[in-house]
Amino acid sequence: MLISSGVIRLILLSALLAFSPLVQAQQQAPESELKAAILVNMLLFVDWPTQASQPTDRLTLCYLDSGPVAMVLDHLNGKAIKGKALQVMRVNVNMVTGCHALYVSPNDSTALARVIPSLRTSGVLLLGDSRGYLQRGVMINLDVDDGRIVFDVDLRSARVAGLVMSSKVLRLARKVVE
Repeated sequence: MLISSGVIRLILLSALLAFSPLVQAQQQAPESELKAAILVNMLLFVDWPTQASQPTDRLTLCYLDSGPVAMVLDHLNGKAIKGKALQVMRVNVNMVTGCHALYVSPNDSTALARVIPSLRTSGVLLLGDSRGYLQRGVMINLDVDDGRIVFDVDLRSARVAGLVMSSKVLRLARKVVE
């Protein structure tokens, strides 16, 4: 008995559809990789004031704790952002003024209270991914909502720090605090 090419195609299509959830699950990036990519891409939509303490030939993204997102950020070191090389580095709470952006992880909750007062007007973009961080002064905070990574923006804190955020990023935000 001969099987027509149409029947063979139908069988192959059915097999592919049956395995597609497995393929999609394997291709989906881990949450830490998605968050790190979003955080780095946010740098494209921010303009910094000229600060003597910040380098002008590169964008410096700092972090305090070496959690999963910070480890992925390290792998993005050297990436070109706005025509400048991205420098990713771990710092302590006393060395954050030389950074363009500071990522604070869920493990940095106690350090955040020490960092916020010194950075209010420093021109440093504060990035985080923990519930409640937006209310504590973090300017862009990631969250997981219905299985998707979303972000909220505290535009007031960004303006006080002298940062200008593109309207493009504000339109994509789940919530903007003005």
